[in-house]
Amino acid sequence: MRLLDHFALFAPFYDRIFATVSRDRLLELLELRADGRLLDVGGGTGRVSTALANMTGEIVVTDLSAAMLRQARSKDGLYPVCAHAERLPFPDGSFDRALVVDAFHHLCDQEQAASELLRVLTPGGRLVVEEPNIEHWPVKLVAMGERLALMRSRFHGPEDMRHIFETQGGRVTMHTDDAINAWVVVDKPYDL
Repeated sequence: MRLLDHFALFAPFYDRIFATVSRDRLLELLELRADGRLLDVGGGTGRVSTALANMTGEIVVTDLSAAMLRQARSKDGLYPVCAHAERLPFPDGSFDRALVVDAFHHLCDQEQAASELLRVLTPGGRLVVEEPNIEHWPVKLVAMGERLALMRSRFHGPEDMRHIFETQGGRVTMHTDDAINAWVVVDKPYDL
């Protein structure tokens, strides 16, 4: 059975409907390298990556929605790839930074995706995940709306997110000072 691509409906308008996240916050947490490689998983139209395009070397955007990736292709400095987060088509240690913004709850197998994200990071690499914090009532309403729309979303609270990435061997730092979002910073140990 083929899943409905909910994002194909929004792709042409997505960047106008959804504001970008705080670039300053991303730069602070990612600690991008000028010559680095950044992987944006679930990056859709590249709305977040576009804001980082001049801050690092190569940026690869993965998503399952072909319609969203068509929008990303029109943006300079982005390399779109259609891929499952649970089966990333990159060799081990391909990226020194990775990013998942407002997309982790859409992934089918979040534990497998966490494992894959750490696999494609270089030793000492960093992953930043920004997710709506399900502990806040506006996010609970969004989660309910996504269920009614038959999306397969699974939201987690900050401690559950910590557990998912620590179980995969990541060193996790949580930032929950935002009123709606939780920021999960995962460093890949050199010995992983």
